[in-house]
Amino acid sequence: MPSPRPTPPRAVLETSLYAADLDAAAHFYGTVLGLNPALRAEGHVTFRCGPGVVHVFDPADSRERASLPAHGPEGATHVAFAVPTAQVAAWRRHLARHDIDVEHEHDWGEGHRSLYVRDPAGHSVELVSENLWGTRERGERLRDVRPVLDLDTAEAGPVERFQNETLRPILKLLNPTILRLVAERLVRYGTGFAEMDPVDQERRLRNLLKEDSRLKRTLLGTVVGHLTEDELDTYLAHEDEVRRRTVPMLVQRAQDQRDQVVALVQERADAT
Repeated sequence: MPSPRPTPPRAVLETSLYAADLDAAAHFYGTVLGLNPALRAEGHVTFRCGPGVVHVFDPADSRERASLPAHGPEGATHVAFAVPTAQVAAWRRHLARHDIDVEHEHDWGEGHRSLYVRDPAGHSVELVSENLWGTRERGERLRDVRPVLDLDTAEAGPVERFQNETLRPILKLLNPTILRLVAERLVRYGTGFAEMDPVDQERRLRNLLKEDSRLKRTLLGTVVGHLTEDELDTYLAHEDEVRRRTVPMLVQRAQDQRDQVVALVQERADAT
């Protein structure tokens, strides 16, 4: 029986370009594109880019190295860097400020776009919509859909930071779902919620969200499903405290939007 095939590669770890003028290359990739330098040694310079790195080699050096396999191209090569689609126009203006001409712009459809320029060595450098190939990590996609809240968390501890940077945006994103689930439970209990006075409605919402274990599990599970891997680590490390903070936030959200809950309850009752 043949041996099983190894797991396919998960990412491109290194990309190599070539330039005789490493100083010009360092200025372009470090200053213009803003990549973080990782290493500068004789014959090459390396920059960090996401989970991988970009090497720029002097081809005269890379073709003659003895410690590793020799390499080096003839003519121009191509490299593409992922950027947010919303920033493509800003990149065009940024490049113009550095007197770098855009050689070509391309519309790939479905909102994906590319800008093509030349680096000092003549290589084709593309700035392209980061989700063109559907290669963005789950965590990045989850964060992209969340509302951005301007909250200062510089002095906060880990749980408070998690509450403000993660829980609050997720709860705001899930607001329609939260209100719908609350309304469904109120209809199921048949308590005449819509006919209560406002004080009793707020009390009913508080008691529902604190005492209905099934609703709490559903809401907390919905929130947890929107956590990235690193956020889930934080949640699990402080689970009891996070839960204690989340329930009052849910109560406050439902109470602040009591009129919308009433409307959903009436809509659901009318449908039955």
